[in-house]
Amino acid sequence: MKERIVQAAIKEMMHRGLKFSIRDIAHGLGISTKTIYQYFDSKEQIISHIVVQSIEEMREAEMGVMLDSSLSIKQKLHKALVIIPSGFAFRDIRILQELKIRYPDQWRAFDEYDYNGWDRIRLLVKEGIAKGDIRAIDMELFIHVYIGALYHLMDSQIAGRLELSFERALDQMVEMLLVGIYK
Repeated sequence: MKERIVQAAIKEMMHRGLKFSIRDIAHGLGISTKTIYQYFDSKEQIISHIVVQSIEEMREAEMGVMLDSSLSIKQKLHKALVIIPSGFAFRDIRILQELKIRYPDQWRAFDEYDYNGWDRIRLLVKEGIAKGDIRAIDMELFIHVYIGALYHLMDSQIAGRLELSFERALDQMVEMLLVGIYK
């Protein structure tokens, strides 16, 4: 039942953004709000659960990329930098913006992952530098440039001017950053 509630919440997020209610979820599932409260104390807790699931999904996807021996270092780096939760509401820039504004604690979890989830990528870049595939760079500066560009893409004014999906904009942004570090 807990997973059904989460999936219904994701469906509501995709339809209404973060403006859905517990009642909306209950109605969509044909259950009482009491049933939802047996699994989650609040809407915020549901959102937190979804954020944690998303971060875990991104970590697992990154690990899969890193372990894929069929990919070159450059391919691994590109794939790792464009990982976002698949088939899911946080792929919509507007929902990420809402999360940042209306749910700062949940946003902080994403933000911490963005800033602290770089260990594997650091190792990959170090390996690429050692093999001569990537020129020596200040990795901390690269991280800050990447995060700054990512957050700038999420800005509603910028997002509204782009004729690209978030996925495509992220892919192009990463391509621009990486072409500058490849030999």
